[in-house]
Amino acid sequence: MIFQSLITLYDRLAVENKVPPYGFSIEDIGFVITIDRQGNLIGQPEDLRTKTGPQKYEFRTSKVPYTNQVNVRANAAATTPNFMVDKADYIFGMSASAKKDVHHKSFTELINEVCGDSTDEGVVAVKAFLQTWNPRDSVGLSVWKDMCGLHGKWIAFRLAGDSCFVHERPAVQTLWSGFVQKKEFSQGVSFLDGETHDIQPQYAQFKFGSGASLVSFNEVAYESYGKKKGENAPISVEAEFKSSAALKYLFRSKTQRLRIGDATTVFWAERATPVEGMFGQVLNPSMQDEAAAEDVQKFLETVRKGGMPTDIAADGEIKFYILGLSLNKARLALRFWYVCSVDELMVRLRDHFQCLEMERSDKDIPYPGIWHLLKETARETKDISPVLGGALARSILTGAHYPQNLYQGVLGRIRADQRINYLRASILKAVLTRNYNKEVPMSWDPDRKEIAYLLGGLFAVLEKVQLDALGKVNTTIKDRFFSAASATPSSVFPRLLRLSQHHIGKAEYGTVSDRRIAEIMEHVDSFPAHMGLQDQGLFAIAYYQKKNDLYRKKESKTEGEVA
Repeated sequence: MIFQSLITLYDRLAVENKVPPYGFSIEDIGFVITIDRQGNLIGQPEDLRTKTGPQKYEFRTSKVPYTNQVNVRANAAATTPNFMVDKADYIFGMSASAKKDVHHKSFTELINEVCGDSTDEGVVAVKAFLQTWNPRDSVGLSVWKDMCGLHGKWIAFRLAGDSCFVHERPAVQTLWSGFVQKKEFSQGVSFLDGETHDIQPQYAQFKFGSGASLVSFNEVAYESYGKKKGENAPISVEAEFKSSAALKYLFRSKTQRLRIGDATTVFWAERATPVEGMFGQVLNPSMQDEAAAEDVQKFLETVRKGGMPTDIAADGEIKFYILGLSLNKARLALRFWYVCSVDELMVRLRDHFQCLEMERSDKDIPYPGIWHLLKETARETKDISPVLGGALARSILTGAHYPQNLYQGVLGRIRADQRINYLRASILKAVLTRNYNKEVPMSWDPDRKEIAYLLGGLFAVLEKVQLDALGKVNTTIKDRFFSAASATPSSVFPRLLRLSQHHIGKAEYGTVSDRRIAEIMEHVDSFPAHMGLQDQGLFAIAYYQKKNDLYRKKESKTEGEVA
């Protein structure tokens, strides 16, 4: 199903000229060398990279001649060159201070084999350069270390006077297309359709670290019946190319790809729809620019109310595909694969944001993304569980229970720093609502009688009493007693209530605080010796809501009610 869906995506993108034809690939070009028609180097190589951060670059992309053999050439790299564009080893015959004669020779031989007696000026110039270039001169180039470095990527040729690279010249691309069409493959039955085709012996690799395949057999233990590597899951050359080209397109996309934990998630529809570009912005608002933020806000407000935005109202029945992948040794591990209609997707998003719905300030983000939620489970982002992101995404998309370690992670952070903000309260509410079918209000509800909810509100009142009496202090009762109050109330609340009487006596409007305490305590028969995780979450929510209720500015208020 995954491969068929990717192949369908390729066919759609090919009509829009967004993916390359067979024998080509969109790749990163780091440098270009300009040569004259006699093959002489003109000036110094040009650095095409744009630095975006420490050890991070954006590269010039180009449709380059490419084969599956080059894509997976790790074990035979020296004798598997690319055509017309490659790394420094092949073009200059050097890497750092080491000579690479075999690389340079194989690169030259492939150009001679493909181009034959071509009189194209670009071909003639490149051939002349390869024949006359002295590899030892490479180390004197101004950007030599960068070209050979980890972020050097590929190097292209450009003929003096041309605006395009040599490999982009129409004549050169025609030569290459004719060459790859002549390549012979063994025949076999493809597992995708059961028909006999030319079979691709090895699946493409994608840039996850050192490279990984969606399907691979990198150990003998995974092979059967004497078959080697790709023979164990045979796929036609055409199907392998289309599916890998489509997946490469998604990995490069800025709107149809996002990183969630250790998983890279890509998504697409069976036909073009605005949802494709909107979905990533919904799950990861950090992707939004200012121009898109307002559109996303309106989109989500419509979805939350149960409606469908007018620009996608006609797309409700089309299929939407979501694929989550992560690296597992030499292959891509499938984190999740979800197929639904656009209508179903909108329902899932609506349910998710309704579960999270909580009163907030104007500064709080109304529709938090997955990354916003994950950051509330750990002190630093590096401490976030690598599998939690995928589990959370799966629950959002399928409507399944939220992962329990999301809930426990937030409670752990609250116990560690005694801070209950909008996002943490929203997460606790969402888990209690979906996983345990609890009805949790958006704001303080004085009619709720659960002991955990009452005690959370009472704790907020007692903290307010202290601040009314003492003013701003370095340490409040929340800093000292919140964890114990939410887990073992009987060990803390009697002491806090006695302490509150001293604070009430000092406060200017102590009678108001005394009344607030009495309103809650009339429904509390006793303090539990212990409260479970569900009750601890409800306690934290009630504390957050009651605190907001106490400090909320009202249009008409009694003197002394608001600090």
